[in-house]
Amino acid sequence: MDDSIKDALGITDTRVTFDEKFKQTHSEEITPKGVAYVWNLKLSYPMNCPNCKKRMNYNGTKTVIHQAIPTGTKLNFFRIRKQKYLCKYCGNTEIAMLKDVNKREHIFKAVKQKAALDIAEDASFKLIAKENNISANTVTRTALSLGAYLKPNYKFLPNHIAFDDFKSGKFSKSGMSILLVNISNHRTIDVIADRGGKSLEKNFLTYTRKAPEAVMTVTVDLFSPYRPIIANVFPNAIILADHFHVVVQAYTALQQVRIRIMKGFKKDSREHRQLSKFWKLIVKRNTDLNRSNRYRRRNFRGAMLTSEEIVQRLLQLSPELRSAYNFYQDILFVIQNQDAQLLKQKIWPDKDDPQYEAFPKEMNRAKLTLRRHYQEISNSFIKDYKGYTNGPVEGCNNKIKVIKRTAYGFRNFTNFRLRILVAFSTSFYSINYKNSLKQLNKKTTNPPERELVA
Repeated sequence: MDDSIKDALGITDTRVTFDEKFKQTHSEEITPKGVAYVWNLKLSYPMNCPNCKKRMNYNGTKTVIHQAIPTGTKLNFFRIRKQKYLCKYCGNTEIAMLKDVNKREHIFKAVKQKAALDIAEDASFKLIAKENNISANTVTRTALSLGAYLKPNYKFLPNHIAFDDFKSGKFSKSGMSILLVNISNHRTIDVIADRGGKSLEKNFLTYTRKAPEAVMTVTVDLFSPYRPIIANVFPNAIILADHFHVVVQAYTALQQVRIRIMKGFKKDSREHRQLSKFWKLIVKRNTDLNRSNRYRRRNFRGAMLTSEEIVQRLLQLSPELRSAYNFYQDILFVIQNQDAQLLKQKIWPDKDDPQYEAFPKEMNRAKLTLRRHYQEISNSFIKDYKGYTNGPVEGCNNKIKVIKRTAYGFRNFTNFRLRILVAFSTSFYSINYKNSLKQLNKKTTNPPERELVA
């Protein structure tokens, strides 16, 4: 059999030849998977008995059909007449093995490896299976067969980590799972099934003692139950509060105040329409408001107003709204300038402040939350830890949503975790996974002689 034909068909086993029993080397036939080329091949070689090491006798042949990689738009099937063997000394029987196919399987390794690589793409398992003319279960089994490369390294954790929760539904009792990320290089470390109860703490305790002790910082949101877990698991780490979630506290409170005041006016009133239409200007950074261009504003009786003037008119509707707005702008300024002293002045009450009495209850709750996490927020302002935020983790969460939507759900957490880890191309798992496929490719291209030949 010509080597160029073998290369084109994806055959690396040098012992395969065309079957002289058939006049044609191949024919176009209708198979359960559609019209395909069926190649007539033969596989025979001398074999020694794996038990007694004696030469085995030929004992007839067995025809087996294997699915190979397609050529163009046509599928390829190999009808291989394999040699059967019988040992006259111990009675053991064997059959010739094709190196391109695993034992007791009928699909070429190359087909499965291509399907495994496709898992990193934005496609469902069913679509990947359809494109490779195999079943979805075969895609899953092929990916899971490389599970050794997806096991966490329980002897190592990076110095700076971050984690955040995402909705995983039925896979966890709390409905939320955890994504663990190396915040220094934005690489995904692992996906933890459940954040609730003691599941998260138990997961970290599976690491060796030195691994958690090496962690210097943990960047998280303001979810209080994380604090005792971090203190127990990472004795040498300090907690950095994520800046986005700090701002969210004031943002949410400001929106609640605006909605409450808006509902205090009648739905058909001008004030209700103004607070409803221009809410985006209220939550915008004060310094980013347009102060030069004037436009005719229908909700302000056709007045020519800038964005900054609109905000000032809205704040005149309620002293509570003005007080909440000023506090929200102060928090934005503090985070932008990373001024811990100024933050302390803003979140601790000052009864001499004329706005103290008009401070809304919604914003008071935000203040209490920021006071409770003041030390963590001030830690995030330290120069050495500048830039350590949960931003990369939040970005990963968005991609997880796309994975869930594309797959139309997962049956078990193992498949869900596998898909997430492989989908992030910079994760340790994805790198190891692709390297493992390359190694398998090399072994397939240059297979070792495993048969015992006399």
